[in-house]
Amino acid sequence: MLVKEKPYFKTKDVVPLKTVKLSDALAVAYAAYRINNYSYVKDLRRYDDSPTQFPNKDIIRYYYEMKNGIHKGPEFYSQYVPHDFIMFEPTKEDYASVEQALKWMKRYVMLGLGTLDDFKKQMVEELTRQEVGIRGGLGRIAFAPEFIKRDQQENGLKKEIRIEYRNSQYLGNVKDDVEAVVKILDKRYSRQWESFNYVAATTEGNLVSFMNKFEHTVGDRKRIKAKIKAQTKNKLFEANETRLNYVKLYKVS
Repeated sequence: MLVKEKPYFKTKDVVPLKTVKLSDALAVAYAAYRINNYSYVKDLRRYDDSPTQFPNKDIIRYYYEMKNGIHKGPEFYSQYVPHDFIMFEPTKEDYASVEQALKWMKRYVMLGLGTLDDFKKQMVEELTRQEVGIRGGLGRIAFAPEFIKRDQQENGLKKEIRIEYRNSQYLGNVKDDVEAVVKILDKRYSRQWESFNYVAATTEGNLVSFMNKFEHTVGDRKRIKAKIKAQTKNKLFEANETRLNYVKLYKVS
């Protein structure tokens, strides 16, 4: 007897999404951030022995492609969604992260946007909308979890420098050799230079910055040998900061 197959999905009352609530889009962004081990991934990474790691913005795009394609059947996915993409749903924890993120962004609305650089101003404006478009409107949303994490870290570091290291002094003149014990205060990875950019403070309370190919943990204490490259100012607070090069780091004995 011939059995008629059921349709893959019912098409009645299914309307493709064009915009979504900001909180829902951010929940998907935080889910993508969690899936990528709480990091913002820009490039596709496929492995032989572990699941594919998709860029955060693609994870969000594929999520909404699946949502929009729910009435079109499996052939839709093969055209617009990679075969190894694993569908997911935001969790309660993701929505809790959204709530904290939106609370953090409200401070900018209260303080005003006049003193912000263009990129940060655009992020604030994007994250204070009620809804966002899912076609071309999710790029900044995908970056939002990383942006907010960095912004919180930057705010904390600025406060620490203002309180603890405002009287920082230069370690010497350009080309002088220096040796000191420092505490790592901040690190940022540079893809351009394939190195970490560090801000640290000596035991005397003087700020230094330098690049190094090896990753060190914020809070670590290291003995360094280096040459002075320049006498500069800290980017977050106008405190004296000595820029170093030819840096070698050692364990503190």
